[in-house]
Amino acid sequence: IIMDGQIEFHLPLGLEIEGKLYKTGKMHLTTTMDELNVQEYEEVGVNPRYRDILLLASVIDEIGEIKDITKETILNLYEADFLYLQLLYNQVNSSTEIPKISCPACGNSFPIILSDLYSDPTRIK
Repeated sequence: IIMDGQIEFHLPLGLEIEGKLYKTGKMHLTTTMDELNVQEYEEVGVNPRYRDILLLASVIDEIGEIKDITKETILNLYEADFLYLQLLYNQVNSSTEIPKISCPACGNSFPIILSDLYSDPTRIK
């Protein structure tokens, strides 16, 4: 759910800094300025994944108590968390249809909402 241009997320593994584990965060919808700022870095032309690192550092507003998200912050994420954030970024910033999964028992289709994928499993919706 996007509120005030931001979406909350829950990392599958979490970011550990100084013995603390942070699993929740917020990212804002990408602006044209976010996209343009990323193009200024030479590394983007050499390694396309670097673009995603810089974009995530630009659009993620916080992870836990950490408010200053840098490329180093993103580089210190576990690969599973990085891949999850890439997929979430693409889903919330895309105008394409949200992917669906079908229940093998009843045949009904349900949307895959990535921002809810790793939320608290004890929470019942």
